[in-house]
Amino acid sequence: MQRLDGTDVRAWAHAATAALGAARARIDAVNVFPVADADTGTNVLLTVAGGADAVAALEGPAGADAVARAFASGALLSARGNSGVIVSQYLEGLAGALTSSAGPADLASALAAAGEAALGAVADPQEGTVLTLARVVADSALRAADAGADLSEVLAVVSTEAHAALAQISAQHPVLAAAQVVDAGACALLVLLDSLRDVVDRDGAPADAGRDLSWLPEPTDVVATHVAPEGGGAFEVMLLVRATGAPGERADLGPALLTGMNGLGDSVAVVGADGVWQVHVHTDHPERAIEAAALGPREQVVVRLLGGRIGDGAPHDLGVVACTGSSDLAAAHALAGAVTLVRCDGAGLEARHLVRAITDTGTRRVVVLPGDASGAHVAREAARSLAPSGTTVDVLDAHDDLGVTVAVIALAGAEDPARRVAGAMAALARLRSTVVEHADLAEALAAFEALLAGVAVGAGAGARQTLTILTGATVDHGLRAALEATLARRWPDLAVLGTGPVPGLPAFWLGLD
Repeated sequence: MQRLDGTDVRAWAHAATAALGAARARIDAVNVFPVADADTGTNVLLTVAGGADAVAALEGPAGADAVARAFASGALLSARGNSGVIVSQYLEGLAGALTSSAGPADLASALAAAGEAALGAVADPQEGTVLTLARVVADSALRAADAGADLSEVLAVVSTEAHAALAQISAQHPVLAAAQVVDAGACALLVLLDSLRDVVDRDGAPADAGRDLSWLPEPTDVVATHVAPEGGGAFEVMLLVRATGAPGERADLGPALLTGMNGLGDSVAVVGADGVWQVHVHTDHPERAIEAAALGPREQVVVRLLGGRIGDGAPHDLGVVACTGSSDLAAAHALAGAVTLVRCDGAGLEARHLVRAITDTGTRRVVVLPGDASGAHVAREAARSLAPSGTTVDVLDAHDDLGVTVAVIALAGAEDPARRVAGAMAALARLRSTVVEHADLAEALAAFEALLAGVAVGAGAGARQTLTILTGATVDHGLRAALEATLARRWPDLAVLGTGPVPGLPAFWLGLD
């Protein structure tokens, strides 16, 4: 094959997704940087699969550049994790430099552009990672093309030299060197490029393209000691930001987004194309990151506790997706184990965003807490679309932030999933609530006593009663502590939970179940 055309890029998207599916567990096993949460293989697979879906939806004949742009655009919108964001920008850089029918020199230049684009997506580029490997790939491709190599030969040289450099590159990074592993993101990039090599070499889409994984550890060879970098945030925040205005007039939001995220955490990556920006950050303050990204309409805002994803999809696991209109509740829900989807800028939930969040739980049984009535309809639509994949989705009647908080608390723990779901449903059915507008202890106590009318608390009450308290911005720590102390003294058998302060809420929002 002398030139790369649109048919070849279509075949590559399909082959890369299949190859990453086969390699996922092996890549997850060596994931220790930037966070040792064993999900790089999963993140890159979901990212590339989103790109392949966009390619599959592209109708009619198209050149290599157009198909590659669809591949990159779908990957950007589907990007998961720091590694997925980097790979999506790598594909974007590649697409931007490809011609409709690319020869060896064109492809080499595109691979160089891809590496530069990936480097520009990261706020703190680290040597010894996928970014270093991308530079090796570019140098190898350019050198081979200059020497007169054809497409197959260029990609063969790239693969050989990149594989040979992998261990040495990874040894440059202190975290990877200490754990004695190669960089997981670099491994994912190699699988991606090996798939392209095989498609070009065999002039089509062989079933085993990119499937020689003998160079990767077996999935059971999990790294014995995970060495995490110092610092870093507890939560992963990912969201899309759309620039406003007509095409050609939209502002470049990338630099401002990078600056804003840099002050809030690490593993910052920002990538963009066609007026859409994907933002990724690890932070201890999800609400601040979401606010800092308010440079345009925000959507697909997902917050999760790092290390919180269960990756094996085992049927005994239970995933939870909590939907809220308050970014200040995102951390509390994520701490309880939920993947949290935050509605921003007055927009409602979309089924595609819920499907993404459900997938991010990594489980085959998921509970969705929709947060409002319209969200419940969308959640059921998402559940129907996932049914053929074997994922079971229960949509509970949690139609406001108090109900979502009550259900998240009930679903936390290690009990049998069926019992947890039943317990959450029962808690929502029992839930009685009231609002106190003023930050006044006496008013809050009187409101609680009104909730108690006809409800037994203590011995003989059956299941232990739980009071969930959400507090607004006008309630300080001292007032909340005084309320909780008074409740504990007067009703010692009452469990008191909740969170705050949450801007936009009344002083006290009390829920008894």
